[in-house]
Amino acid sequence: MEWAKTTHTVPGSSLSRSAVPLISSLTEIPGGPFEVRLAGPNAFYGHPGLRARIAQLYDASPEEVLIAQGASQANYLIAGALLEHGGRGHRRNSVYEPVMRGIEMLAEKIVRLPRRDSANFLPDPLELRSLLNTQVKLVWLTNLHNPTQREIEPQLVRALADECDKVGATLVIDEVYLPFVRPDHRSHGFTHGAISVNSLDKTWGLDNLRVGWAVGPAKVMERAYRFNNLMGVQQPFVTEDIADQILRSEPAFAWLKLRRETACGQLSMLHTFLKVATSVQMIPPSGGVNACLKLPDSTDDREFVKQLAEEKRVRVFPGSLFELPGCIRVSVGCDPVETRKHLSLLGEMLREYA
Repeated sequence: MEWAKTTHTVPGSSLSRSAVPLISSLTEIPGGPFEVRLAGPNAFYGHPGLRARIAQLYDASPEEVLIAQGASQANYLIAGALLEHGGRGHRRNSVYEPVMRGIEMLAEKIVRLPRRDSANFLPDPLELRSLLNTQVKLVWLTNLHNPTQREIEPQLVRALADECDKVGATLVIDEVYLPFVRPDHRSHGFTHGAISVNSLDKTWGLDNLRVGWAVGPAKVMERAYRFNNLMGVQQPFVTEDIADQILRSEPAFAWLKLRRETACGQLSMLHTFLKVATSVQMIPPSGGVNACLKLPDSTDDREFVKQLAEEKRVRVFPGSLFELPGCIRVSVGCDPVETRKHLSLLGEMLREYA
């Protein structure tokens, strides 16, 4: 996370922003004007209107919705709710480190659930069964898998959730990238027996509102809200209220969906790039704006990324930060002119390495 924060604030970061373009002003969004109200009734269980709107998207009840400051906080609060009396947690690898560190603070033990290249980075329900017991309280996954962007399809989510149910564990899925391939939230993990976590970040471009959520059993959501009394105490009403206004505006909602579809269409630029950058191989993503590229054998991905930034002023994510050494994560959802330019410079760097 520290690496990401320092990277995204400098020029040349178009290939490292793993999201649609950032929205910097409310005036960009049709359907306004959106009113900025500083205070309102969100002290106990979040903004009631926003909870109801998110519940509507998932065919859930408001009591099954947790509002948090981004998906990262939602993940942490859910982990705290599920591990309040201790227990073991499972996490997949390759790993998104911030969630791993949060679970490590709360769980008595962390057990790995492998996601292997040979299996298209998909978790195996039978392997999960062999790792589960009554001490396991939490199983955490990403969908789309971060960083490869491979999708866990609904029938597999259901099979994984069923395995968790047998021992009293809960499957939690961070789905911040899933709307890239499944814009209907009723097809997400909540519908298939898991807790869904999402935010207005990756597929929406509303990062700076810091609005995230989880959808799952009401009793877990209530415990998570109580856990937050020790953490954030009370969420900012102003951002929750703006999010509610935007998500309830039909013109805004349609515009945000169109931006997402446009960004996803730019994945074709990466396919064009790979026709000439023959020294790298792509792990095929299920969709979205991100992909993992395997660098030539014996290439140190961190050193490659460092030289790429210093010599070409282009930033990509080193795979080592996701426990995928020898890979880089490249994103193509930002300004198309800048993205093409930076892909060209990336190609120059690869040729110099060859």
